[in-house]
Amino acid sequence: MGNENDRLEDQQHLEGASGSHSADQIRASSNWHACHHLYNGWTRERTIERMQSVAPGFAPEAYERELTRAMEWAEENRQNGLRRRQSEIEEARKLDVLNAVFVLHLLNARYGNHYVQDGLGHIGIKHELGSVFSLEEIKAAKHSAAKVIKFASTLVWRSWNGPHMEQLRAKFPEYTNKNLSAALDHAHFLNR
Repeated sequence: MGNENDRLEDQQHLEGASGSHSADQIRASSNWHACHHLYNGWTRERTIERMQSVAPGFAPEAYERELTRAMEWAEENRQNGLRRRQSEIEEARKLDVLNAVFVLHLLNARYGNHYVQDGLGHIGIKHELGSVFSLEEIKAAKHSAAKVIKFASTLVWRSWNGPHMEQLRAKFPEYTNKNLSAALDHAHFLNR
C-alpha cells in the first residue's frame, strides 16, 4: 500500500492526464481487473498488463497502487457480500419451504453474477436448505419462486405503477409480504 503522498501524486497525475487517460478510466479498469486477479487466478503481472492496455499512459506505479486499492475494495465488498448472504441464509432457514427457497432463489437471480465475480459462486439452495427440507420440496419451491418472479416482472413490464402488490398477494397468498415486495423490487430493477 502506498502512503497518502503517493496517492496524492497519483491523483495529480491522473487528473493531469488528457483524453482517454482519465482517473475514472483507470479506476474502473482496476476494480474489474482486481476481481480477476483475486478470484479468477490472474497473476499480478497479467492484471497490470491488462490494465495498461485498457487505460494506457500512466506511470507503472499508478497501476500498482490502483490495483492494490481495488483489491482492498474487492475484498471488503466480498466480505460484505458474505455477511449479507450468510444472514439471508440463516433467516431463510427459519421460514417455510416456499418462502425460504424464494429468498435464496431471488438472491441468486439478483446477485448471482456479483457472487461469481466476487469468487463466492451462486448459493447452493439444496446444500443450504437440504437439512431442513426434502429435495423434492426444494425443487417444487424453486419452480414456484420462478413463477412469482416472472409474474412480478410481467406486472411491472405492463405498467410501472399499479396495484401490483395486491395482484401478487391474490395470486400467491402463501408468500410473505416481504418476499412479494422483494419480487416487485427485482422486477423494477430488471425493467428500468
